[in-house]
Amino acid sequence: MKTITILLFSILLNSCGSTQDAKSSLNPDMSTAPLNGTYSITTLDSKATTNTKLSLSFDSATNRIYGFSGCNNFFGTYTMTADKLTFSQIGSTKKMCPEAENAIESTFLETLQETTNYKVSGNAITLLNNKREVLSGMQASDTEESQKQDNGMTFRYSAATRGSYTLIEIDQNTIKSQFNRADKPNIKTCTKADWSTLKELTEAINIASLDKLEPPSKAHQYDGAAAASLTIIVNGTQHSTPSFDAGNPPKTIAVLVNKLIALTK
Repeated sequence: MKTITILLFSILLNSCGSTQDAKSSLNPDMSTAPLNGTYSITTLDSKATTNTKLSLSFDSATNRIYGFSGCNNFFGTYTMTADKLTFSQIGSTKKMCPEAENAIESTFLETLQETTNYKVSGNAITLLNNKREVLSGMQASDTEESQKQDNGMTFRYSAATRGSYTLIEIDQNTIKSQFNRADKPNIKTCTKADWSTLKELTEAINIASLDKLEPPSKAHQYDGAAAASLTIIVNGTQHSTPSFDAGNPPKTIAVLVNKLIALTK
Protein backbone atom coordinates (compact mmCIF):
# COMPACT_ATOMS: atom_id res chain seq x y z
CA MET A 1 0.00 0.00 0.00
CA LYS A 2 2.85 2.35 0.92
CA THR A 3 4.51 1.59 -2.42
CA ILE A 4 1.35 2.49 -4.34
CA THR A 5 0.98 5.75 -2.42
CA ILE A 6 4.57 6.77 -3.15
CA LEU A 7 4.11 5.90 -6.81
CA LEU A 8 0.95 7.99 -7.10
CA PHE A 9 2.65 10.91 -5.35
CA SER A 10 5.57 10.72 -7.81
CA ILE A 11 3.20 10.73 -10.76
CA LEU A 12 1.40 13.78 -9.32
CA LEU A 13 4.69 15.66 -8.90
CA ASN A 14 5.75 14.87 -12.46
CA SER A 15 2.36 16.00 -13.74
CA CYS A 16 2.62 19.33 -11.91
CA GLY A 17 6.15 19.81 -13.22
CA SER A 18 5.03 19.12 -16.78
CA THR A 19 2.18 21.60 -16.45
CA GLN A 20 4.54 24.26 -15.15
CA ASP A 21 7.00 23.58 -17.97
CA ALA A 22 4.24 23.88 -20.54
CA LYS A 23 3.04 27.09 -18.93
CA SER A 24 6.54 28.53 -19.00
CA SER A 25 7.03 27.63 -22.65
CA LEU A 26 3.83 29.46 -23.54
CA ASN A 27 4.81 32.43 -21.46
CA PRO A 28 8.46 33.30 -22.12
CA ASP A 29 9.44 35.80 -19.41
CA MET A 30 6.32 37.95 -19.80
CA SER A 31 6.68 39.24 -16.25
CA THR A 32 10.14 40.62 -17.04
CA ALA A 33 9.28 42.03 -20.47
CA PRO A 34 6.88 44.97 -19.94
CA LEU A 35 5.03 46.34 -22.94
CA ASN A 36 5.57 49.98 -23.85
CA GLY A 37 6.41 52.02 -26.94
CA THR A 38 5.73 51.66 -30.65
CA TYR A 39 6.51 48.67 -32.87
CA SER A 40 6.66 48.61 -36.67
CA ILE A 41 5.04 45.37 -37.83
CA THR A 42 7.26 43.10 -39.94
CA THR A 43 5.27 39.86 -40.16
CA LEU A 44 1.56 39.16 -39.95
CA ASP A 45 0.12 35.66 -39.75
CA SER A 46 3.63 34.27 -40.37
CA LYS A 47 4.01 36.26 -43.61
CA ALA A 48 6.15 39.32 -44.30
CA THR A 49 4.01 42.45 -44.39
CA THR A 50 3.59 44.36 -47.63
CA ASN A 51 2.37 47.49 -45.82
CA THR A 52 5.35 49.14 -44.14
CA LYS A 53 3.18 51.57 -42.16
CA LEU A 54 1.56 48.94 -39.92
CA SER A 55 2.18 49.77 -36.28
CA LEU A 56 1.24 48.76 -32.76
CA SER A 57 1.82 51.07 -29.77
CA PHE A 58 1.53 50.21 -26.08
CA ASP A 59 0.96 52.76 -23.32
CA SER A 60 1.83 50.96 -20.09
CA ALA A 61 0.57 53.86 -17.95
CA THR A 62 -3.02 53.47 -19.18
CA ASN A 63 -2.97 49.94 -20.64
CA ARG A 64 -4.09 51.33 -23.97
CA ILE A 65 -3.03 50.31 -27.47
CA TYR A 66 -3.26 52.20 -30.74
CA GLY A 67 -1.72 52.15 -34.17
CA PHE A 68 -2.30 51.79 -37.90
CA SER A 69 -3.85 48.55 -39.15
CA GLY A 70 -3.59 48.94 -42.92
CA CYS A 71 -6.51 51.23 -43.70
CA ASN A 72 -7.60 52.86 -40.46
CA ASN A 73 -6.16 53.98 -37.16
CA PHE A 74 -7.19 51.58 -34.39
CA PHE A 75 -7.29 51.75 -30.62
CA GLY A 76 -8.15 49.53 -27.66
CA THR A 77 -6.97 48.24 -24.31
CA TYR A 78 -4.87 45.35 -23.09
CA THR A 79 -4.62 43.36 -19.88
CA MET A 80 -1.77 41.18 -18.67
CA THR A 81 -1.61 38.43 -16.08
CA ALA A 82 1.35 36.24 -15.21
CA ASP A 83 0.73 34.00 -18.21
CA LYS A 84 -1.72 35.75 -20.55
CA LEU A 85 -2.03 38.83 -22.76
CA THR A 86 -5.51 39.90 -23.86
CA PHE A 87 -6.57 42.72 -26.18
CA SER A 88 -10.10 44.12 -25.86
CA GLN A 89 -12.40 47.05 -26.67
CA ILE A 90 -10.76 47.35 -30.10
CA GLY A 91 -12.19 50.00 -32.38
CA SER A 92 -11.04 52.01 -35.38
CA THR A 93 -11.75 54.96 -37.61
CA LYS A 94 -14.06 54.28 -40.57
CA LYS A 95 -12.11 55.29 -43.67
CA MET A 96 -12.86 53.47 -46.93
CA CYS A 97 -9.87 51.77 -48.59
CA PRO A 98 -9.05 49.42 -51.48
CA GLU A 99 -9.84 45.75 -50.95
CA ALA A 100 -6.18 44.77 -50.53
CA GLU A 101 -5.74 47.21 -47.64
CA ASN A 102 -9.03 46.08 -46.08
CA ALA A 103 -7.80 42.48 -46.18
CA ILE A 104 -4.57 43.40 -44.38
CA GLU A 105 -6.52 45.32 -41.75
CA SER A 106 -8.93 42.45 -41.17
CA THR A 107 -6.02 40.04 -40.62
CA PHE A 108 -4.26 42.50 -38.31
CA LEU A 109 -7.27 43.05 -36.04
CA GLU A 110 -8.14 39.34 -36.00
CA THR A 111 -4.55 38.63 -34.96
CA LEU A 112 -4.90 40.90 -31.95
CA GLN A 113 -8.07 39.07 -30.92
CA GLU A 114 -6.29 35.70 -31.20
CA THR A 115 -3.25 36.70 -29.12
CA THR A 116 -2.73 34.81 -25.86
CA ASN A 117 0.86 35.68 -24.92
CA TYR A 118 4.02 37.29 -26.24
CA LYS A 119 7.79 37.38 -26.09
CA VAL A 120 10.28 40.21 -26.35
CA SER A 121 13.88 39.84 -27.47
CA GLY A 122 15.89 43.06 -27.62
CA ASN A 123 13.92 45.46 -29.81
CA ALA A 124 11.75 42.70 -31.30
CA ILE A 125 8.30 41.63 -30.17
CA THR A 126 6.36 38.51 -31.13
CA LEU A 127 2.68 38.00 -30.39
CA LEU A 128 1.67 34.37 -29.95
CA ASN A 129 -1.43 32.25 -30.01
CA ASN A 130 -0.16 29.67 -27.53
CA LYS A 131 3.05 28.63 -29.32
CA ARG A 132 2.09 29.83 -32.80
CA GLU A 133 3.60 33.16 -33.90
CA VAL A 134 0.87 35.44 -35.25
CA LEU A 135 2.63 38.82 -35.43
CA SER A 136 6.11 40.22 -35.04
CA GLY A 137 7.61 43.69 -35.10
CA MET A 138 10.58 45.87 -34.27
CA GLN A 139 10.53 48.77 -31.84
CA ALA A 140 10.56 52.05 -33.73
CA SER A 141 13.29 54.66 -33.37
CA ASP A 142 12.36 58.05 -31.87
CA THR A 143 11.85 59.49 -35.36
CA GLU A 144 9.76 56.55 -36.52
CA GLU A 145 7.73 56.62 -33.32
CA SER A 146 6.87 60.27 -33.88
CA GLN A 147 5.70 59.41 -37.38
CA LYS A 148 3.60 56.52 -36.07
CA GLN A 149 1.98 58.84 -33.52
CA ASP A 150 1.09 61.17 -36.39
CA ASN A 151 -0.74 58.19 -37.88
CA GLY A 152 -2.82 58.21 -34.69
CA MET A 153 -4.37 61.63 -35.46
CA THR A 154 -7.37 62.26 -37.70
CA PHE A 155 -9.38 65.41 -38.41
CA ARG A 156 -13.08 65.28 -39.28
CA TYR A 157 -15.15 68.32 -40.24
CA SER A 158 -18.82 67.97 -41.09
CA ALA A 159 -21.58 70.41 -41.98
CA ALA A 160 -25.10 69.55 -43.00
CA THR A 161 -28.57 70.89 -43.46
CA ARG A 162 -31.53 69.71 -45.49
CA GLY A 163 -30.08 71.05 -48.74
CA SER A 164 -26.32 70.80 -48.21
CA TYR A 165 -23.73 68.31 -47.04
CA THR A 166 -19.99 68.46 -46.33
CA LEU A 167 -17.72 65.80 -44.86
CA ILE A 168 -13.95 66.21 -44.69
CA GLU A 169 -11.61 63.62 -43.17
CA ILE A 170 -7.86 64.16 -43.13
CA ASP A 171 -5.04 62.07 -41.73
CA GLN A 172 -1.29 62.02 -42.32
CA ASN A 173 -1.69 60.27 -45.67
CA THR A 174 -4.99 61.27 -47.25
CA ILE A 175 -7.51 64.06 -47.66
CA LYS A 176 -11.02 62.76 -48.21
CA SER A 177 -13.91 65.11 -49.00
CA GLN A 178 -17.55 64.66 -49.92
CA PHE A 179 -19.98 67.45 -50.75
CA ASN A 180 -23.01 65.43 -51.77
CA ARG A 181 -24.34 62.37 -49.99
CA ALA A 182 -24.95 60.65 -53.32
CA ASP A 183 -21.41 61.18 -54.62
CA LYS A 184 -18.32 59.11 -53.92
CA PRO A 185 -15.71 60.81 -51.73
CA ASN A 186 -12.83 62.64 -53.41
CA ILE A 187 -9.49 61.34 -52.17
CA LYS A 188 -6.08 62.92 -52.62
CA THR A 189 -2.69 62.83 -50.92
CA CYS A 190 -1.97 64.91 -47.85
CA THR A 191 1.49 66.40 -48.41
CA LYS A 192 4.11 66.61 -45.67
CA ALA A 193 3.90 70.40 -45.78
CA ASP A 194 0.12 70.40 -45.34
CA TRP A 195 0.31 67.87 -42.50
CA SER A 196 2.98 69.92 -40.78
CA THR A 197 0.73 72.99 -40.98
CA LEU A 198 -2.21 71.09 -39.50
CA LYS A 199 -0.02 69.86 -36.63
CA GLU A 200 1.16 73.41 -35.89
CA LEU A 201 -2.41 74.72 -35.89
CA THR A 202 -3.50 71.87 -33.62
CA GLU A 203 -0.71 72.54 -31.15
CA ALA A 204 -2.05 76.07 -30.77
CA ILE A 205 -5.37 74.85 -29.32
CA ASN A 206 -6.35 72.78 -26.31
CA ILE A 207 -7.81 69.66 -27.90
CA ALA A 208 -9.18 68.37 -24.60
CA SER A 209 -11.39 71.46 -24.25
CA LEU A 210 -13.01 71.32 -27.70
CA ASP A 211 -16.29 70.16 -26.17
CA LYS A 212 -16.41 73.36 -24.07
CA LEU A 213 -16.12 75.82 -26.97
CA GLU A 214 -19.04 78.22 -27.24
CA PRO A 215 -20.37 78.74 -30.80
CA PRO A 216 -20.36 82.45 -31.74
CA SER A 217 -23.77 82.10 -33.40
CA LYS A 218 -26.60 79.55 -33.31
CA ALA A 219 -28.63 80.14 -36.46
CA HIS A 220 -28.56 76.39 -37.14
CA GLN A 221 -30.84 75.91 -34.15
CA TYR A 222 -33.78 77.87 -35.52
CA ASP A 223 -33.57 78.96 -39.19
CA GLY A 224 -32.26 75.92 -41.05
CA ALA A 225 -28.66 77.08 -41.39
CA ALA A 226 -26.07 74.33 -41.78
CA ALA A 227 -24.81 72.92 -38.49
CA ALA A 228 -21.08 72.13 -38.42
CA SER A 229 -18.72 70.38 -36.02
CA LEU A 230 -15.03 69.55 -35.76
CA THR A 231 -13.68 66.28 -34.38
CA ILE A 232 -10.02 65.49 -33.74
CA ILE A 233 -9.19 61.84 -32.99
CA VAL A 234 -5.88 61.27 -31.23
CA ASN A 235 -4.78 57.67 -30.66
CA GLY A 236 -8.35 56.50 -30.44
CA THR A 237 -9.61 59.29 -28.19
CA GLN A 238 -12.23 61.48 -29.85
CA HIS A 239 -12.51 65.21 -29.10
CA SER A 240 -15.48 67.05 -30.64
CA THR A 241 -16.87 70.57 -30.60
CA PRO A 242 -20.53 71.42 -29.99
CA SER A 243 -22.43 72.25 -33.19
CA PHE A 244 -21.77 75.69 -34.64
CA ASP A 245 -22.96 77.59 -37.72
CA ALA A 246 -21.08 76.53 -40.86
CA GLY A 247 -18.88 79.42 -41.96
CA ASN A 248 -18.72 80.86 -38.44
CA PRO A 249 -16.64 78.53 -36.24
CA PRO A 250 -15.46 79.49 -32.74
CA LYS A 251 -12.47 81.83 -32.96
CA THR A 252 -10.18 79.29 -31.27
CA ILE A 253 -10.50 76.81 -34.14
CA ALA A 254 -11.36 79.15 -37.03
CA VAL A 255 -7.93 79.04 -38.69
CA LEU A 256 -7.77 75.24 -38.40
CA VAL A 257 -11.29 74.76 -39.81
CA ASN A 258 -10.59 77.11 -42.72
CA LYS A 259 -7.36 75.22 -43.46
CA LEU A 260 -9.18 71.86 -43.48
CA ILE A 261 -11.69 73.23 -45.97
CA ALA A 262 -8.99 74.84 -48.12
CA LEU A 263 -7.07 71.54 -48.40
CA THR A 264 -9.98 69.97 -50.27
CA LYS A 265 -9.80 72.51 -53.13
